[in-house]
Amino acid sequence: MIKSFANDVCDFLRSLPEVKSCGLYGSVSDDTYDEYSDIDIEIDVSGVDNGLFATHIPDILSKEFDVIFYDFAPSLAPDKYVVSLALNTDNPFMMVDVACTANPHCDTVSKQQLSALNNLYDHTLKVFVANLKHFLRGVDCYDDISRMYGRIFRDRDVYDEEQMLNAVYEWLQENAEPRHEEYIALFEYYM
Repeated sequence: MIKSFANDVCDFLRSLPEVKSCGLYGSVSDDTYDEYSDIDIEIDVSGVDNGLFATHIPDILSKEFDVIFYDFAPSLAPDKYVVSLALNTDNPFMMVDVACTANPHCDTVSKQQLSALNNLYDHTLKVFVANLKHFLRGVDCYDDISRMYGRIFRDRDVYDEEQMLNAVYEWLQENAEPRHEEYIALFEYYM
């Protein structure tokens, strides 16, 4: 299912005239993925501004897929442009990370510009998905969970990872827009 969906996304991206190449990397590419894996895709849009093109990826993908939410990675810009998208309600962990490259690389879109395209809710949801995935895999992610929790809640009286994850999950449920509700409900099984 994950490999098939990844190939569907790649096929759509390859159909775009600006995309010179599109390929998978990471666990889906080397067949080491599991139920918590995301999909890592790199596209080459040489000949156009890859930073600017990256900002349009959510709109472009929404023509073929249901974009539940997206979040840019400003910390990587302007050296690398990556956007994470939730496109699937069958598996909430199956986020799609699209890295947009070009030769020559264009660094015209700044960290600040990408930050302005993000919002607190979608960013928290992306981080929640990553932290929950790592927690379920048994990875030491206390610091990451604590940082996520601290962005939402000013008090730091909760120190247990499960309590922090549950508190953030409740916040996500309470603040969900209609487009998020079905997706958020999928996490009930893991909480």
